[in-house]
Amino acid sequence: MNAFNFLNMFFSNLILIPALIMCYLPFKNNLKYRTKPLFIGMSTITVILSALFSFITLTLDANKAFTFLLLVFILYFIYEQTLVADLAKSLAIYLWMCAMMSIIINAVYGYDAIVNPASDSDSFNIETTFIRVTLSFFILAIFWSPLYDHGSNLVDTLTISKIWIITMPVSVIFMAISILIRPGKYSSLYIDDNFSTYWGLLIGMFFVFIILTVIFYNIVFEIMNAVKYEEKYHILQMKEAQYLSQQSYIETTARVRHDFKHTICLLDSLANSGDIRSIREYLSNYIDNMPESEIRYYCKNNSLNALLNHYMRQCKSEKIQFNCKVTLPAKEITISTIDLCNIIGNLLENAVLACRDLPEEDRKI
Repeated sequence: MNAFNFLNMFFSNLILIPALIMCYLPFKNNLKYRTKPLFIGMSTITVILSALFSFITLTLDANKAFTFLLLVFILYFIYEQTLVADLAKSLAIYLWMCAMMSIIINAVYGYDAIVNPASDSDSFNIETTFIRVTLSFFILAIFWSPLYDHGSNLVDTLTISKIWIITMPVSVIFMAISILIRPGKYSSLYIDDNFSTYWGLLIGMFFVFIILTVIFYNIVFEIMNAVKYEEKYHILQMKEAQYLSQQSYIETTARVRHDFKHTICLLDSLANSGDIRSIREYLSNYIDNMPESEIRYYCKNNSLNALLNHYMRQCKSEKIQFNCKVTLPAKEITISTIDLCNIIGNLLENAVLACRDLPEEDRKI
């Protein structure tokens, strides 16, 4: 091992610093630690591990690609521990970054094949290392805004793990293709049309990968928007049912108020005749036929109140005892009304389903 090869491999591995930054950008709202200390800490760890793995690779004459993949795996384990996020999310973003960087590394090999056609991809070259690191930071600069704004929006919005898992095979396929087309000896690229085919494949892979990413982003948000509209429609339906119930109550009580004068006259006539029994029977019948409002006012949030009345009526129809007390903060809550109704609605739906398995006398929420 000599110092030149060590430094060359060490600096070559430092492309992992901009790569990790790209992984962190979508998780700007899901970090366990403050941004600046996290950046310094992860950069320091990456530098130390890069130096260690460079030393091990050259000392043991190990396969450079294998030790690099091992380094990438270890960094993912550390990276995942610094996030407050689902494993599927962090792994999907990390694999996406690896796929992107694998295409960029192959592009550097393609450039090196032009400058040093007699060399190979395992050779140590200062110019190639410099371009590799510079290009990785250039890619970081290009994708900074999309990942920071749209990527974080996607991470915060998409909470379904299965969808994140679906994206992983795509990234793995692109990485596998990048590994397969990685040139051993550059001279092989100059046989027939291999060189133009190699560059055409790289450029095509890059643009297809970006297009697939954009398509995935748009499809996810179309689906999420459709779900939100469906949720809004459901809430409006519950509000409509509450309004119709209230309207029916108002109409019924209006009729009672209209007949109230006749009721007073009848009671006065029965009282004058001393027919107490008839008065009691009439009052008992009157009370039994008094309209009872089916609307309960649990809180000032109209949407949540409509939701609770919906489940109150459902519980009544299924002979489930329903007692509810709602206390909302005096200050405006940060969660949206739709999300609040979704959370409470899911809880009540699960409770109703559980009550159906119980005897009627034990059903209560």
